[in-house]
Amino acid sequence: KLNKFEFNMKKSQLDQENLIKAKDALGLDVGASDNAISGCLDEVAGLTEVWEAVSKPFDSLTELKDTLWATAVMRKVRKTLDDILIEMRSLPNRIRQYDAYTALHDKVKSYLSGHSTLSDMKTDALKERHWKIILQKLNIHVAFSELTIGMLWDNDLLERKKDMAEVLSIAQGEMAIEVFLNEVRDRWMKQELNLVLYQNRVRLIRGWDDLFTALDDHTGGLILMRSSPYYRAVREFQEDGNLWEDRLTKLRAAFDAWIDVQRRWVYLEGIFFGSADINNQLP
Repeated sequence: KLNKFEFNMKKSQLDQENLIKAKDALGLDVGASDNAISGCLDEVAGLTEVWEAVSKPFDSLTELKDTLWATAVMRKVRKTLDDILIEMRSLPNRIRQYDAYTALHDKVKSYLSGHSTLSDMKTDALKERHWKIILQKLNIHVAFSELTIGMLWDNDLLERKKDMAEVLSIAQGEMAIEVFLNEVRDRWMKQELNLVLYQNRVRLIRGWDDLFTALDDHTGGLILMRSSPYYRAVREFQEDGNLWEDRLTKLRAAFDAWIDVQRRWVYLEGIFFGSADINNQLP
């Protein structure tokens, strides 16, 4: 556009010069010299120089904005913004006085100042259900797989810190419950009983205290979790919670019976096999 404008201005300047020559040839009054077109051409030349100077940082910022959010690395985003700002600040003062420079410089600075907000959103705590809420609040209508950094910036993510903090707080609360449920699942799906050979006759379970402590801790945690608003908000949490609470309750009953039988067996084994008289009387 600048090139087209410059071409039209130079054409107008040439037409003006030809008009002056024609008037002079006819002996007509040429009138006062008008430097408006020359001034405009100087301004266009300045704008062209500015655009050429800021085009590289502008292209770098555009490329950064086109980065898919799913693959974005916040450390690299921050470094790119820093590099753009350093490059712009190294430009001559005559470039830095133009609005085009100021607008781009201020935009990069605003992205840097709000980078912590952007980084906070790059967390595993935010699941698909949370991103649906975020995109709705920002009025972004694309699939999460198509979301870019630029869409978040252009739709005022950095100006809506409070809204984002609320969603993030919910996500972190739900993440804590998810981690606990995974801990319960992993512990008892992989739990192996510690067996020891007793009197070279039978294997008995050892480490009952650790088993009962873990059972009580996890069962209590599952019961306490019911009162959490984050637990009640997600149906999958309720299903998993009820499932494992039932399983651990049954497992506790089985262990209670098992340890009782084991203790009785050890006691009676000592009587029947430890006494020679009784042992001789057995059939």
